[in-house]
Amino acid sequence: MAYKGKNKPTVIITLTDGQQDAFVPSYSTLDEIKGNVTVTPQVETKIDHIYITLECTVRTYIERVGTASATNTRSEGYDSRLRLVQPIPETAMPESGKLGPGKSHTFPFEFAVPKELLPKSCEHTIDNDVVRQAHLQLPPTLGDPMASVWGKTMLDDMAPDMSIVSYFVRVRLVSGRDEKTGKHIFIGDEIKKVRIIPAVPEHPPLAVLEGKQDDYRLRKEKPLKKGTFQKRIGTLVMESAQPRSLHLLPLRSEDPHPVTTMATIRLRFDPASSDAQPPRLGSLVTKLKVATFFAAKRMHDIPKRSADFHYGSDRSLYVISVPLSSRCVASVEWAKNTPRTTSPRRKPSVPGSPVVPASSFATPLPSESYKEGQDYYTASLVVPITLPGKVEGNTNHKVFVPTFHSCLVSRVYALDLTLSCHTPGASVTVPEMHLKIPVQISAEPNADARPKISQGEAEAIARRESLHAGNVEPPIPAYSEETQTAGDGSWSPHNAGFPSRREIPHYPVSPIGSRQSVDASEASRGLPPPDYTIQTSGRPTVSSR
Repeated sequence: MAYKGKNKPTVIITLTDGQQDAFVPSYSTLDEIKGNVTVTPQVETKIDHIYITLECTVRTYIERVGTASATNTRSEGYDSRLRLVQPIPETAMPESGKLGPGKSHTFPFEFAVPKELLPKSCEHTIDNDVVRQAHLQLPPTLGDPMASVWGKTMLDDMAPDMSIVSYFVRVRLVSGRDEKTGKHIFIGDEIKKVRIIPAVPEHPPLAVLEGKQDDYRLRKEKPLKKGTFQKRIGTLVMESAQPRSLHLLPLRSEDPHPVTTMATIRLRFDPASSDAQPPRLGSLVTKLKVATFFAAKRMHDIPKRSADFHYGSDRSLYVISVPLSSRCVASVEWAKNTPRTTSPRRKPSVPGSPVVPASSFATPLPSESYKEGQDYYTASLVVPITLPGKVEGNTNHKVFVPTFHSCLVSRVYALDLTLSCHTPGASVTVPEMHLKIPVQISAEPNADARPKISQGEAEAIARRESLHAGNVEPPIPAYSEETQTAGDGSWSPHNAGFPSRREIPHYPVSPIGSRQSVDASEASRGLPPPDYTIQTSGRPTVSSR
């Protein structure tokens, strides 16, 4: 029987966890997704099984446009990251195996958002275990227009259409198998999308390398001149380091405080002569670079260089810039410093060596043109970083997801800091310096999220807490000592067991020269002879047999 059109069973998925009225329900790590599936057939319908699953899929595609339309190519990638199955007891199914027409049948389901994926979710070749651990974390919902919402207003998560991470509850009705292919015959297939933003802890700062091995720049040196054809007045050094992460509030939090962190910029001016003065600072513009890396084939490493994704046939990159702030810093004052008698620290000059974070020193490292023993100037800027929030009347809301790396898609963030200054006597050009420092976005779980445990685990936890509450010492395990002996009743080293403490052989200590008496004493007790003798003074002497 074919179930098409009006004869197709009606499947409705409803939630019972308090988010049934939400346009797109949102969850975090360890949250429970509860609901009911209601199946109402129009005609008598044979049902072999009902599959209720919580799934996560990742879809990507890359289009490369050539010089001719015939050379246009499109590569697609697909990855099923998660599939949790709700067991359906046999008692919930009708005994006859058929659902009566017009009668509604309800099947409950309950899922818990896991902390991480199973190892089989990432079995391809990777460069190191750090990549594997990152790929086994749950990715957040990304690029799905039906799940990027705030209330009932569509939000922009700054992801391209070419990379979509979706979560949904799926219901499929099975009615027999096809006689030719042997595959299941599905007479109903319905999904309900949910939005999942997993909890992501703050990770240690990245090890940024010099050269062209990554896209970051933590330090910049710029020679300053009074004019285009004027002599150099000195070198301006600008340094910063990765700040603390931007910590997203729980999804169910009603805290109105914005998501913010703090970055510190340290400046140093090395004058070319003793009468040269430091430049007057102008403005500081802060932007957030949002980069989405995606590929049609599984990635074996964490993306580092955007150039590797620009011209590949199976990978691509989408970057968007979000303005954060622009402030005047002309009031910042310079402090004159007299060098110490010790030699100044020099910046590592070997390409590929790690950059020392600016936060490690109160003063930036000297520039390449610095002359030892010369005075220099320093200044410091504290830059507040605040993510833009929801603004009434603004339909172009930006939603930020945590930093993550999966097999096909990665999302990373970077702070773009642009500082302008005015050199004495210059009237045409305004020197600018740029830094690009990494920043992580982390996320907290909901306050009421708890791992689901069995009844036996709950009882064990209750017993442990009662012991601690009453200062009761746990019972000491009782051990039984058994001695295995040889056939004649004496102990033998070839027996399977070991002697108890009371039966451990005891060897008397005697001076060298009385070996025979020791062996005779041991033989009379049925004990094996020792492999060494011990002197009363000096070093032990090992005897060979």
